[in-house]
Amino acid sequence: MYADYKLFINSLHHFEKVREQQKQQQTSRSSCQLHRYNHEPVSSNFLRRDVPPILILAFFLFLIIIILSQILVVHTSRYGINFSTMQKNQEELKEMDASMETILHNNVLPINKWRLLFYIQTRLYRFQYLFDLFNNQNNLTNENFNQSNEIFKQENNNSHSVSNIKHAQNRFEEFIGENNDYSFQWKRKKFRYNYIDNHKRKNYCNEYPSQLKGRIFDENSTFPNVSLYEIEMNFTDIKSGGQWSPSYCLARHKVAIIIPYRDRFEHLVTLLYYLHPILQRQELDYKIYVSEQIGNGTYNKGVLMNAAFIYASNEYDFQCFVFHDVDLIPEDDRNMYSCPILPRHMSAAVNEMNYKLSYEELIGGVLNIRTEHFLTVNGYSNLYWGWGAEDDDLYYRLKDVSLKVLRPPSSIARYKMLQHTKRTPSVWNKRAKLLYSAAKRYTWDGVSSARYNITSAIAYPLFTHIIVDVGLPPPGFS
Repeated sequence: MYADYKLFINSLHHFEKVREQQKQQQTSRSSCQLHRYNHEPVSSNFLRRDVPPILILAFFLFLIIIILSQILVVHTSRYGINFSTMQKNQEELKEMDASMETILHNNVLPINKWRLLFYIQTRLYRFQYLFDLFNNQNNLTNENFNQSNEIFKQENNNSHSVSNIKHAQNRFEEFIGENNDYSFQWKRKKFRYNYIDNHKRKNYCNEYPSQLKGRIFDENSTFPNVSLYEIEMNFTDIKSGGQWSPSYCLARHKVAIIIPYRDRFEHLVTLLYYLHPILQRQELDYKIYVSEQIGNGTYNKGVLMNAAFIYASNEYDFQCFVFHDVDLIPEDDRNMYSCPILPRHMSAAVNEMNYKLSYEELIGGVLNIRTEHFLTVNGYSNLYWGWGAEDDDLYYRLKDVSLKVLRPPSSIARYKMLQHTKRTPSVWNKRAKLLYSAAKRYTWDGVSSARYNITSAIAYPLFTHIIVDVGLPPPGFS
């Protein structure tokens, strides 16, 4: 009996142990499954404990700094602006101010007195030129007379024609022998009578020439490859120096064409090829001047045009001046180069600009202006060293004295620009500083204060070539 009870108790203990073991196994399996397949997000306390917020903020700040630095690097490399260049520009602008003050104090004569001296000087130069020309013709006539006298003495006098010539020669010698100074008087009377007779026989040319052809080019036109010698052979009636006037009528306008030039010989030949016949069909009394700067220094277009203006004015009484870029070829001969009442911007439509005017102040390219108007605004500024803005400066001068700029219709004022390498313009800060003071500066900066030296002036068959030394730019203008 006792043994059965003990066996029963042992079996109960064994059953409880087995049951406890089964429960432990089930709890271990459930914990493993929960650990393996739990997809709940990790608590934020874990992040706060492992990655501090200040590190995250520092990381984003670092990214922002990197992006901004890259933008600054790209901006600097693209526009070439950095602190050193900006500081250098500021120093050069200060030097410009000092140089302009020096030029202002060095220019002693006021503009009104300079204009009076200019008129006197030009008339003296013209009188001297005509006097020298008259003396040369008189000496040439006397030399020819003496040479013909020696030739007639050597020839046979039996011929009837020779005897008639000798008889006329003897009569002329008797006429001259009556007065010792009669040769000069006879020459002067003959010149005066011929001048009066020529002007009596000639009438003024038509106000609207009848030989104009209209449009010369179209969109598909090309420029011929001609040499300067071929052009000279085609225009044998042009006088030395590029001067021409109609022989069948009196020209209504005396025009000087001034071409500022540098290293563009092929363009110059092409321009002369088209410009001479256009000016002749317009029946103008004209002369072409090519003003070239000597050397390879900084280019100054304003000084070149001022120097050519003074040189041409000393030679002839031109009524107006046309300042013509060498790379612009006129497309229509109805675009008149005659002297206008007000300044005329002739190149209002250029093919490089889609035959449209870029801005209202643009008067560069081809400008036709009367002599008195050019002197009123004191010509071009001499302070634009480098390429660009001297034409805009002249516009503000004309505007300040209430001279309106006229433009022909865009259908007529058309020009083709010859292909060439674009030159780098001068620094915009310098040009802007000069443009803002253009209206105040023209009384002392211009043709009256131009400093240059003409090293040579050669009269070629198609143009007069003027070599100009403009010197070195003042401090701050290089």
